[in-house]
Amino acid sequence: MKKLICTGIVLATSALALVAQPHQHSHEGRFYAGVQQGPMLNIYENYFSYVDNHKPLDLITFQAGLVGGYDFNEMFGVRITAGYAKNAGACNTYNTSAGGFYPYTFSSLNLFADAVLDLHGMSDRLSFFRMKLYGGLGMGHSFNMTDPQHPWQKLTDPSNAFGFRLGGIAEYNIFDNFAMYLDICGEAYFDEYNGLLPSLQDQTDVYEGYGGFPFDLRGLVSLGFLYRF
Repeated sequence: MKKLICTGIVLATSALALVAQPHQHSHEGRFYAGVQQGPMLNIYENYFSYVDNHKPLDLITFQAGLVGGYDFNEMFGVRITAGYAKNAGACNTYNTSAGGFYPYTFSSLNLFADAVLDLHGMSDRLSFFRMKLYGGLGMGHSFNMTDPQHPWQKLTDPSNAFGFRLGGIAEYNIFDNFAMYLDICGEAYFDEYNGLLPSLQDQTDVYEGYGGFPFDLRGLVSLGFLYRF
């Protein structure tokens, strides 16, 4: 009886270990879909005014998205992501005679098409853990901007802007058709993305630190889950 019980325990333990063990199946020729979400850092014109007014954490907002893609082989793939985010910006401080702090928030919908390179696909051995790099082009649509109460600088609501991005993915394949991943990405949009397009007068060198950089920047960290068909 004891021998039978021990044999049953060994078999059950082995079965659980097999179920829990990550799978190393090929991704070649497979479609996938997923969801992701996480924090985002906003770096637009006058972002430094949040720091000056002791509110740097307000520059961190929330974003989420849907992902769909296709792997041509173990090395190369493409994907499309559609995302929604809450953003935080601010109007001019240093060029405003009254000084002050003029923060505002807005929502955005973003669509990107990415080319994806799987670094582990360069070797012949399949792996349940994959590191990927990607780059893409897209469009951002910004809307629902709150009123910053700035004396002369006005926001364009809604606003559209082209963008580009680079990022990296750490993917862990739990089962053949299910994986979780960490996505770290940097995005850059043309300057009107945040509804604010500073004039040349705003971008004078006299006011050191003013955001005359021609792009609106976002840094995203996402935790995601995907299903392979």
